[in-house]
Amino acid sequence: MIKRISLVALLSLGIAACEKTPEAAGPAPVRTIPVTLWTAQLSPVEERIESVATLTANESVAVTARVSGKVTEVHFDDGDQVKAGDLLVQLDPAESAAAVQEVEAALEEASLELHRLGSLGAEISTRAAIDIAKANVAAQQARLAQANAVLADHRLLAPFAGVLGFRQVSVGALVTPGTVVAQLDDVSRLKLDFTLPEVYLSQLRQGDRVEARSPAWPQAIFAGTVRNISSRVDPVTRAVTVRAVLDNAERKLRPGMLMTVELLVGEEQALVLPEQALVQKGDESYVYRVDDKSQAFRVPVQVLRRVEGGVVIGSGLAAGDQVVVRGQLNLRPGATVREVNDAAQVAEGATP
Repeated sequence: MIKRISLVALLSLGIAACEKTPEAAGPAPVRTIPVTLWTAQLSPVEERIESVATLTANESVAVTARVSGKVTEVHFDDGDQVKAGDLLVQLDPAESAAAVQEVEAALEEASLELHRLGSLGAEISTRAAIDIAKANVAAQQARLAQANAVLADHRLLAPFAGVLGFRQVSVGALVTPGTVVAQLDDVSRLKLDFTLPEVYLSQLRQGDRVEARSPAWPQAIFAGTVRNISSRVDPVTRAVTVRAVLDNAERKLRPGMLMTVELLVGEEQALVLPEQALVQKGDESYVYRVDDKSQAFRVPVQVLRRVEGGVVIGSGLAAGDQVVVRGQLNLRPGATVREVNDAAQVAEGATP
């Protein structure tokens, strides 16, 4: 009897256990990570050669006195914009004006003497006397031209249009030949001289475009063109000098400024990725490439240079590869991803 009850109890327990056992579980759902993808493709990229340069004025001269004299008038101030021929400084002309009058009187006397000899007739005046009188007239004319030139030198004029620097003289000052009155620069256009290794000679052309940047205007790009390429290569540095011209209509740039230069020498086809696709780890750059099974794998890439809005990739990817541009922080190699275009969904991370 005891055995029978035990058997029945065991059967009952077995049936109950079977009833409480859950149904066999199916395969666990795959967890996917939302990301935004970009298809790598070849794009035309301008080839750029970088250098540094110092700006110089299109025209520059130190306005100096050519004769000795006392300054009687100053017609400019620091930083004035002047036109070609504008009067800058007037020196006392009294002595030079008197010299001109003296030579004019001598010329008049020589001219009268020549006229008198000519009116006397050949029988009275000799040919030699007439020739001497003519030579005297010519000499006095030359002296008058010289005296007028000295008188004109008492007026210091702007040789070309430009901007004046600091004024170096005042009314009443005594100047001598070579005394600097002011520096005059034509800054409507500026020269940009820079050097490049001789290996680039075959790529350089007059008219090539140049883009220059200055720390003083970090957001601005100053465009110019190559005007000339030096006829010689420096035998020590093995570099050639290139001269470009920049337009400076807004007067933002000044001679002497240091510029970084990019010379555009043509276009090439290259893989360009958005910069946000890059993940940096030490000195190594890599991206997450997604295969046809929607799995992401980390791929090291070679970054050649940065361009506007992206980076040029030299190796590691091929045209048509899909890379992750948003959501990399949630990824591990081999993770399964799904493409979404909503940045908010990407920020939420992995979902079943």
